[in-house]
Formats: sequence, structure tokens, C-alpha cells
Amino acid sequence: MRLLIITQYFPPEMGAPQARLYELAQRLAAMGHEITILTAMPNYPTGKIFGGYRYRLGKRENLDGLRVVRTCLYPSKSRRTLPRLFSYVTFGLSSLLLGTPRLGRHDVVLIESPPLFLVPFALAIARMVRGKTVMMVSDIWPDILIRMGHASPQSLTTRAMLGLESWAYRHSHAVALTNPGACQQIKERFPHLERVTVISNGVDANWFRPELASDQVRRSLGAGPDDFLAGYCGLYGLAQGLEVIIDAADKLRNQPRIKFIMMGDGPTKEELLRRAEQLNLPNLRFFDRRPKDQMPALLASLDVSLVPLAGRFPGTMPSKVYEALASGAVPIVAKGCEGDTLVTEFNAGASFEPLDGHELADAVSKLASDQDHYQQVRSNALQLAPRFDRAKIAQQTAAVLEAIHLNRPLPDVSW
Repeated sequence: MRLLIITQYFPPEMGAPQARLYELAQRLAAMGHEITILTAMPNYPTGKIFGGYRYRLGKRENLDGLRVVRTCLYPSKSRRTLPRLFSYVTFGLSSLLLGTPRLGRHDVVLIESPPLFLVPFALAIARMVRGKTVMMVSDIWPDILIRMGHASPQSLTTRAMLGLESWAYRHSHAVALTNPGACQQIKERFPHLERVTVISNGVDANWFRPELASDQVRRSLGAGPDDFLAGYCGLYGLAQGLEVIIDAADKLRNQPRIKFIMMGDGPTKEELLRRAEQLNLPNLRFFDRRPKDQMPALLASLDVSLVPLAGRFPGTMPSKVYEALASGAVPIVAKGCEGDTLVTEFNAGASFEPLDGHELADAVSKLASDQDHYQQVRSNALQLAPRFDRAKIAQQTAAVLEAIHLNRPLPDVSW
């Protein structure tokens, strides 16, 4: 099978979509499928084109055995609508005009969304390469933007996006969501859609392992062997609602055994640093983003992994949950997302109301104060993790894509 993946985000950028698509492509290629990636010049999350890619309209490269075709765009990390929209549209246009002539024919075209604005260009590319289209939706736009308060349900822009969303689904051979909750949400809103399936995110179980826990790593993070270490590692973005961690640390400042770390980069970092400095928190430390190869040991060295969100986002499954489960860092997840549903059903973590520092502090304190309860929850998390191994996910995805290619019924996908 010749598979084309169209995405605005791909390594060497770091992030959940980048890691998911890269590792999926690697595994599909190892199964013997011919994989091509059409993507943008790397610029995320800094909003600046990475060194080695600047001042170029396009570039072809081999990335760890994957054929990658890159085209230019206007990079932006602005919070404002117009610069971000211009970034999406410029990549869509360049991918269509500059990328398509380099692609050749393909059997299936996997389109990553968001951004939703890329989809019309990607559907045009799919027709030109004669491939059947699968719209892979990691976050449901504009629903998630409305829930975050970044879009008004009555605005002209939102109504246009709702129309674009419906049009995109109708013109795709299949729609794939990352979890059953999101699938149900789409089926209820668009009951006429016949081919809706799950292409789940997951975790490399050979990479993230509990035995990588290290006292040396804990010391480097300011935690001793008897401390209870709660950490957030990832993007400092608008959707994360990270101020809740600062609030929780403030509530627990008189419990010196409980320590918090925040590690990463992103547009809200400076604001969070200022807020933490004003509160003069003795139990919270910030760290810059670490290289990817250091993350497994770092996660395994945490007692709990914090997975906050800025609101209740049904159908959203934070990828950090999978990594936390596999690492033995008990996930504490914002309520209202599919991660909350998962850890609650299997007693494999805890949850808290988004942006509620009191509730997050209570969840951390409860796990820290009851060792037997903590160990039982951690054991449940480790038992749950193998069902989300990326090797298993890749096998399921290959079966879905081959069914679409050969016009067969979609296989059932367990989750």
C-alpha cells in the first residue's frame, strides 16, 4: 500500500502529533508499506523556521527511512486569529502547488486535522494523487475552540468552520478519531457518516518503562527519595490551563514532602513564571525542555504525572496519559476528557475539575498520603498500558487503511 500522510506538524519538531505520526509511519514502513510525508518546514513551537530549512520553498529528505517532502509557510506562534490562519493557508497553498508535483500516485491519503483549514487543500491533493482519503481528527475543530472560549458559537468564523467541518467529513472516504468517545460525538452530530473509526494514539512500551526510574534524576529535579514528586512535562499552551498547577502548589506549600515540577516551553511560559514568582512558592521548580531521549527516565522518576486542560473537552484524549501509564507515573487528569473516563474506569489514576487548584491539590495529597492506595492505582496503570502500545496500534491502523484501500468493511478496533 502506498500511503501519503499530509500534516503541518512533523519531526524534527517536538509534540504529540509529531511523535504519533512519526512513530506510526515508521511502523507502517517496517510492515512493507510505502510511506510519504507531505509537511511544512519545521517551526513549532517557536514560530521560527529551524536552522537548515530557512529561505527555501521546498525540500525533499529522507528522515530515518521515511520519504519527507516539505514546503514553505508563514510561521507564527501568535495567539491572534489572522496570523495563525495565514500560517495554515500558506502551508495549504504551498503543499498543493509545490508539494504535489513531487508525490506520484498513492493508494490512501491520511490527512491530519487540526488545522481544519488544511483539509480543502489536502483533499485536492488526494484527488491529484488518486488516493482515497482518511481524515484523521486528533482534536475536533471548531468544537474544542468553542469550549476553550477562543471562538463564539454565533460568530461568522465559527459558522464557516462548522460548514467546513461538515464538508470535509462528507468528502472523505473515512473519518478516524483518536478514541471511542470522539467517534460517538461525531456519529451523533453526523449520523449520515458510514465509515467512522478509531486510530488511537499510544506509547512506545520499549521506550517508556517504569524501571527507568532514577534517584539521580529525582535529585536533579529537587526531590529526595522520600519526597512525592508531581510533574508536568510538555507544551506551555493555551489549551493546557497550567495555572492550576501553580494554584495547587500554593495550596500545598505547607506539605514540604510534596514537590512540583514544570518542564517545557511555549507561549504561556513567561506568564506562568511571573505568577509563580509572585507567590514565592518553595515547592515548585521550572525546567527548560529536555531532549527527547531523556524523557522516559524523567517520567518514570515522577510519582504522578499531571495532565491539566483549560476546560472540559469531551472527545479529547491527551497523549500524556499513555506515557504516564507506561512509565508508572500515576496520571492525574482534568475531568471532562477521555483520559478522565479511562483512568476512572480502570482506577488507574485520579482526576480534578479543570482550573480548580483546590481539587488538584486534594488529588495529589490523597495519593501522597496513602501509600497502599497509591501502589494499587499505580499497579492498575501499569496493567492498562500494554493495550496502547504503538506496535499494537500500528497493526490496527494498517488493517483499517488496507480495508479502505480495498473497499472492504472497516474492522472493529478495540480501545
